[in-house]
Amino acid sequence: MAFMQTGEGVAACIFLVLYTAYLVAAVYVVFKRGIKTLYTSLTVFGLFRVAAQLCGIAFSKLGIEHWQWLVAYLVFGAEGYFMLILTSFHYVGQSQKEAIGESKLARRLWPNAKGLGFITYRWLFHEWLVIANVLVIVGGTMLTSIDADKYDEYQDKVNRSKGLRGSGQAIFLIMTLIVGAMAVYAGTRDRIRTTTLYLVYASIPFLLVRGIYGVLSCFITKMNYFQISNYEKAGLSTYFVATEYCLATTMEFVAAVILLSKYYIHDKKVMGNTQVVDEESKQYEKSAFTKEDASSVRN
Repeated sequence: MAFMQTGEGVAACIFLVLYTAYLVAAVYVVFKRGIKTLYTSLTVFGLFRVAAQLCGIAFSKLGIEHWQWLVAYLVFGAEGYFMLILTSFHYVGQSQKEAIGESKLARRLWPNAKGLGFITYRWLFHEWLVIANVLVIVGGTMLTSIDADKYDEYQDKVNRSKGLRGSGQAIFLIMTLIVGAMAVYAGTRDRIRTTTLYLVYASIPFLLVRGIYGVLSCFITKMNYFQISNYEKAGLSTYFVATEYCLATTMEFVAAVILLSKYYIHDKKVMGNTQVVDEESKQYEKSAFTKEDASSVRN
């Protein structure tokens, strides 16, 4: 396969193989544990990332004249990051369920307030993630109608897109920090010592790097997909490809593998020793993947 943009094409192919292998492993786990578990969200992440890599390959093959594929890559990548933040949040809740019998994230903030009794920490977290998701999608897709040859004529639109995407990525980063703070709180205040929480600890640094890069890529010229100066005769600049795949794609992959490993290093061992699934954990997973989550994925 000949690429018009060799660096981007090779990187996209390598990670397509890696994410396909990850997706196969995630589907296997869902087959073993059931679709109404948190592993389903990790599988959805895999689907988004495979779709993103396919779009990256298409863009590398067709060139900058077809940069709609680049926008699709960006949007699918943001959706994948969205799913990882959501999953890590629910992992914290699941660790609470495993250790103390309930998830504090499902508690109502104002149980006796008329019209506000439905609001929980989980609901608020979901809603902010949805807002960030919408900002990133709108900011990215609003440029799909722009002709690459007339890029300079649409600077106002490009700047609006940059602002929307930057705002969405900033919210993603803040929500990631909140998940990290919640995990530390659960470990120090509630003294929770579970494999689930340890995996959140391990994945958060990678998600934070991804979040910081997401914000910087909207405003630093050399990291911005929508900056024409990043396109050379051979395609995307080496600096851009290196930072994108090291600070975003790789970070997501490592974080996802860490979270998915819960089945292989913990659940499978428990099932092998007891021949039964931890019903309390499974009950939390089913309750966590509610209509709120389904709405979040659709958005």
